[in-house]
Amino acid sequence: MTKGMWGWALCFVLPLWAQTGFYLVYFEEKPDSLLLHPEKSLSPWALERRFLQGIPIDKADVSAPPAWIDSLRCYGTFWGYSRWLNAALMELPNSARLPRWSFVRCMEPLTWRARRGRSSLASFRLVQAPGKAASVVNALQLDQLKLSTLHAMGYTGRGIRVAIFDAGFPNMNQIPAFQALFQEGRYLGGYDFVAGDSSVFEDNSHGTQVASVIVAHDPEGIGFVGGAPGVSVLLARTENALSESRLEEWNWARAAEWADSMGAHIIQSSLGYSTFDDPAENYTYADMNGRTAITTQAALTAARKGLLVVNSAGNEGASPWRYITAPADADSILAVGAIGPSGQIAPFSSRGPTSDGRIKPEVVALGWGTYVVSPSGQVQQASGTSFSAPLLTSLAACLWQAHPHASAQALRQAILAASDRFSQPDTVYGYGLPDGEKALQRLTSLAPASQTPLELRLYPNPAWATISVFLPDTTLGWYELTLTDTEGREVLSRPYRGFTQLSLPVDFLRPGLYWVHLRALSGSGNFTQAFIKL
Repeated sequence: MTKGMWGWALCFVLPLWAQTGFYLVYFEEKPDSLLLHPEKSLSPWALERRFLQGIPIDKADVSAPPAWIDSLRCYGTFWGYSRWLNAALMELPNSARLPRWSFVRCMEPLTWRARRGRSSLASFRLVQAPGKAASVVNALQLDQLKLSTLHAMGYTGRGIRVAIFDAGFPNMNQIPAFQALFQEGRYLGGYDFVAGDSSVFEDNSHGTQVASVIVAHDPEGIGFVGGAPGVSVLLARTENALSESRLEEWNWARAAEWADSMGAHIIQSSLGYSTFDDPAENYTYADMNGRTAITTQAALTAARKGLLVVNSAGNEGASPWRYITAPADADSILAVGAIGPSGQIAPFSSRGPTSDGRIKPEVVALGWGTYVVSPSGQVQQASGTSFSAPLLTSLAACLWQAHPHASAQALRQAILAASDRFSQPDTVYGYGLPDGEKALQRLTSLAPASQTPLELRLYPNPAWATISVFLPDTTLGWYELTLTDTEGREVLSRPYRGFTQLSLPVDFLRPGLYWVHLRALSGSGNFTQAFIKL
């Protein structure tokens, strides 16, 4: 068993006679030198999100050396690289014989067979609604969460970046209700991780309907107001609606990294994984433990990077499976169940808890008769947790606009604390239906976080094998790092970049007291801190 960035993964060295197929090729630890240039992987918006939340840049934020990846391309089809997993997905033909490179740690088969079959989108239902209403037809779904009140206060999600993962977004660029998004430059781009191109305005209608719950805005025409019509949007097609395979989870994970690097605040995902076209890929309820599924591990990493992940709980409440589906089982995210107009739980809404006993879903919203905009530009009603999740995304975006310096986890906790079952959560409604006004009041009452002092941090201290160095210098200043003993003798020296978390080996040192010094080359001053080597 080998523990990687996303948790425990079963790995092995591929023997020359192994069967061919798809493999995750895990690399060895990335060189420290890559941390000197985090801006190559992270946009200014991604860096700003980390700065505001005090989240260090670490090796999961940078890509492996290009030479490592290029070495693989001669031996099969390269399907992409994950910097969080530090692995490449390769399709290896019968003749493949990978050399035993020093930078390859191990390999893991990723079995999948794409064929027309069931999909995680299969259980949503549409009912045609009246064409044009005299007033806002979707007022109820907004009012249940007090979104209309937040809109009246000027909070529409302006300045918040939402990445929507789905199976396609047909006609979004043509539908009148979405035109403000494009005319105001709030569409930030898209990528089709299934087809490998940037064309996202086709394929399955599910994504257009989900996106409409958040950002569609045409109150005078079709009488529709999205939950956060002022947000900026990134679109990612990760799901092939004609099949269900682990490859779609790989797409989801890569899209999460893409959203992170593009500076997204929120990942909106109305997708879920439990059973697949190939039964050999199926998860069990025991796997819904917050650490097994590929998407779950990616969602947890995204949360650690300061994004708020909002995911549908699943539509399995009336099926033999019954429980939530991945990545809704991830910790530190919001898994959203579905209720009806009067607040009753929808029969199809997936139940909790996780297999390790955590409350799921966390919250609920209208998902039983939710109003959406179809690819034809008309208002319809749809049912599924697919449509309750974007309502929570909308609430989070409006609240984050009101308090842009709040952390993702502070925002999540405010939403939970403002829910009507917070004192007595259960595994059907979770913490219940959030009240947007109360959540705003809670965020407002929190003392503003003081500015992070520019202080060198070493941990753990005392240290045994390694010690992490972190200086919260948001200028990404350059420093010379030296490690000395009590007599001033230098035992280690290397460059350091501000706001990165550098792990130094200290297992070669004798027990005793040592000092880490940072001498500014372009940063703010010099810093010294002592630690004990056990």
